[in-house]
Amino acid sequence: MSSPFERIKIPLDVEETIRKILEGIPRISASDPKEKCLKRIRFVEEQISRYEVFLKSFPRINGLHPFYREIVEILTGNVDEFKICLASIKRAISLTRKLSKDYSKLILKEEKDFNKYLREYVGRVASILRRRKKCISFAIEISKQLRKLHAIDPNLPTIIIAGPPNAGKSTLVRKISTGKPKVAVYPFTTKDVHVGHIINEFQRIQVIDTPGILDRPMKERNKIELKAISAIKNLEGIIVFLFDTSSLSMLKPKEQINLYNEVKGLGKIVVPVINKIDHVDEELYNLIKRELEKELHFEISAEKGYGVNELLNYLLDKLLKQKIN
Repeated sequence: MSSPFERIKIPLDVEETIRKILEGIPRISASDPKEKCLKRIRFVEEQISRYEVFLKSFPRINGLHPFYREIVEILTGNVDEFKICLASIKRAISLTRKLSKDYSKLILKEEKDFNKYLREYVGRVASILRRRKKCISFAIEISKQLRKLHAIDPNLPTIIIAGPPNAGKSTLVRKISTGKPKVAVYPFTTKDVHVGHIINEFQRIQVIDTPGILDRPMKERNKIELKAISAIKNLEGIIVFLFDTSSLSMLKPKEQINLYNEVKGLGKIVVPVINKIDHVDEELYNLIKRELEKELHFEISAEKGYGVNELLNYLLDKLLKQKIN
């Protein structure tokens, strides 16, 4: 399965398009001066048509899966304003197309000064594009970010790895799946949602690595954290919540528990997992362990592999039972 944004045809920005038009026009020739001007207008139309191809290749936002739709909202800051922006580009295409027809008619009627109309035409096309320069640049930048998103299949059994920054989420994804997210010792290494897969004789499972989230109000969270929240909230599956009990933990025990309870509050199946048991801070470990003592939980070292098979077998068994049911 591919991402709905994978096929977006990203055009040149406004100034690059205008430069291509100005550089390309002198290269177009014809024996008849009038025909030469008409061919040059058609050349300009071809460059503008790339924006139309872009709009047609952009998926219908309202038809997207809730996860992808919310990602568009997160990246744009306001999806309604983004839709207005796309509509403005469509309007620019319509205006330039009308200009092409009008000036082609003028040139056909003119007997001598064809280039005067051509210069006017190119100037007006450039003006239409430049009035929408900010909007077009914004649409291009958002599209580039969307094209980088990994393809997620909402219909596949799914394991979502969540938790605070630097808790070992990416390390666990690399350990149990085909996913190869970047791993580093500093927090917020993962800035996007990454996908790996587990394939066995019974089923194909996708494993999703999410960016780290902090214990703070939703309105204070950055775009990286909001991507993680969107995956947890909108994708069906089992959530593995990793606790970091090492001395390098970014969050205090209370903050990690608050975060865990927030994720549980979304009404999903959440499996608590204490990670980094090979590097525990005893005080931190005991505080979190005490909070989880009445819940089924696992203790692992994603880096060394301790306890990972037991956790994975539990998750696969639970997913298989869900599939059968």
